[in-house]
Amino acid sequence: MRHPHRRIPLAGQELIRDEATVPAAADWRPGASLETLRQRARLKRRLRESLDAREWLEIDAPALIDSPDFEPNIALFRAALPDGSPAGSLHSSPELMMKRLLAAYPELPGAYYLGPVFRANETGRRHNPEFTMLEWYDTGATLDAAIATTLELIQSARRALGVADAPVERRDYGTLFRRHLGLTPYHADRDALASAARAHSIDVANPEGMDRDDWLDLLMSLAIEPRLDPTALTVVTGYPASQAAMARIEARSFEGREITVAARFEVFGGGLELANGYHELTDPDEQARRLGDAGSGPRSSSQQRFLAALAHGLPECSGVAMGVDRLLMWLTGAEEIDAVLPFSARRI
Repeated sequence: MRHPHRRIPLAGQELIRDEATVPAAADWRPGASLETLRQRARLKRRLRESLDAREWLEIDAPALIDSPDFEPNIALFRAALPDGSPAGSLHSSPELMMKRLLAAYPELPGAYYLGPVFRANETGRRHNPEFTMLEWYDTGATLDAAIATTLELIQSARRALGVADAPVERRDYGTLFRRHLGLTPYHADRDALASAARAHSIDVANPEGMDRDDWLDLLMSLAIEPRLDPTALTVVTGYPASQAAMARIEARSFEGREITVAARFEVFGGGLELANGYHELTDPDEQARRLGDAGSGPRSSSQQRFLAALAHGLPECSGVAMGVDRLLMWLTGAEEIDAVLPFSARRI
């Protein structure tokens, strides 16, 4: 899953790098202070303790996969054999393997992965191409239950680091767009979204290549997220159905009109995205259709095995991915991800 925001080049940039500065080549020291590294270890320990207490199973997911290409907005690191032939890619999420695990062992109350994932072309103030993800699947959980678990984990992490619980706010995606941009994200066309971006002085390098969801992601990231309460945990629900390739779809109404939304939420610490969760899609036929719509070629072996697992039967579940480095940034007040990592990409 997850971390869904798309990497959209702004005008004057080859790709978004969050205006990161590059240290001198002689800067050999870790980016994180010793105290921050201790906090990092304490945070990971608390997360594991919290999930182990639920009797969830921690699993190791393979880092090298067969390059499933159903996440068109995520660039993968490609691996090669010594002779130059393709050997797969470094994984950007353990999702497919974890769902196969639950399909095989539906009696598990839950499972989680805590470890590195990889996204190419993501280097900057809030991004590192290798980052630590906590991803979990809670058997039988509704979306509301997944939200409750996510908030409980974050508040527990705050207490482990000696920080008081944060206030929690619930916000609707459509209402945020109406309040801050004066439009509805479910019905506004490309031109209206582009006009809203220009009104907020957001310029992109290639506007002709932007679709509706690109504009929605950009406006959410640059015009709305910075306005969220910096002291609060904000839960946002009601994302458009087009923004959840592996989540259920729900019918609702907004401003008197029928809409479809994804059974999905995001949690923000201030304006920093921390977690993204789905009420997972279990219908193998619908999932196959969505993979076909998103993919650019024949299905990989891992995709075929994943669909076979769904056909066998994935239990009702919700899944959540949380960026551990992002969480530590928010807990410590760090402005850059480099400050919470031992060695970010710019120090290697």
